[in-house]
Amino acid sequence: MNEEQLFKQINLVRQATLKILESVTEEEADEQPEGFKNTIRWNLGHIYVVQNSLLAKFGGKTIETPSRYIELFAPGTKPADWQGEVPSLDELKQVLQEQPVQLKELLTGQLEDEAAQAFLSLPTVGEILNFTLYHEGVHTGTVKALKEKVAT
Repeated sequence: MNEEQLFKQINLVRQATLKILESVTEEEADEQPEGFKNTIRWNLGHIYVVQNSLLAKFGGKTIETPSRYIELFAPGTKPADWQGEVPSLDELKQVLQEQPVQLKELLTGQLEDEAAQAFLSLPTVGEILNFTLYHEGVHTGTVKALKEKVAT
């Protein structure tokens, strides 16, 4: 897959994720039905944080993620432990909308770069970025299942 195709795929996946959110309310975003480990809001923030974090930590790229987002949405976190303010659904939608554009600006011409540290035996920045599509798909599926449970 060439660079342009990968960035198109990232946009396609992200638009699918955002489309699911069209009718989700702030209240629904925080409901945690029985059998689910997290909420819609957590899954959205997690998609954002993990994509940036994998590329920063393993890819070795300078990608900033607000520390508050990492506190709330990093692997192993959960809404039951949250204290203080959390990003609104609109804020999360905005950062998710902007992220593919920012990644394309930051990473164009660098996808073949050797990763600073291999992630799951993926040796290049592009392969790590490609993995984030799988990760997002998993969490988008969870968001879709949560939405079906909490939709009013």
